[in-house]
Amino acid sequence: MQHTDAADERRGPDLRERRRRQTELEIHMAAVALAVERGADQVTVDDIAARAGVSARTFFRYFATRDSALVYDRWAFSNAVDAMFARMDPHEVRMHDIEQVFGSVLADLDDDPDLAASVSVYETITSSPQLMAAATAATNARTDGLLATIPATERSRVRFLLAVASTVLFATFTEWIESGAPSGASDAPPALSFYRRLCDELRTL
Repeated sequence: MQHTDAADERRGPDLRERRRRQTELEIHMAAVALAVERGADQVTVDDIAARAGVSARTFFRYFATRDSALVYDRWAFSNAVDAMFARMDPHEVRMHDIEQVFGSVLADLDDDPDLAASVSVYETITSSPQLMAAATAATNARTDGLLATIPATERSRVRFLLAVASTVLFATFTEWIESGAPSGASDAPPALSFYRRLCDELRTL
């Protein structure tokens, strides 16, 4: 009789989730690379699937549309926020808690093996009204999904917190990329330093 202990059972879903996220990331990176080469409007789902080495059917297992693949949350900010709410009482969550979560993700940004793609993602999305709308819709969908898990009495406040925090995060990427910091220079300030400064400025408003 085969023995499976509890630890093995716990590792199964974790491994599946890691594999799923890896496939999502590979499809996303293929979409971004093609959009940079041709322009987003000239890229199809079949193009992305071929570049990623998957079938179109597999593509649609992970993404509903081409645009959703392009605006994918590649650093998992939303996952980090969801995990925070899973371990905290929603009534106790404050802005500094969300800032800490975003900051922890940004702290690992320099370990991204393809940091230059940050610029590509930013420029591709912000240069396209259609992709900006898709990014906003994706953010709203993730927020709605999270709000559905917390008490109704806290939803308005949490929605406001997330909206403000996301605006600061977007401003961080805007300033970081426009400063030329992601160029790879050893003395370039990390994205986290921009984020901390903007969070400090937010508290003065």
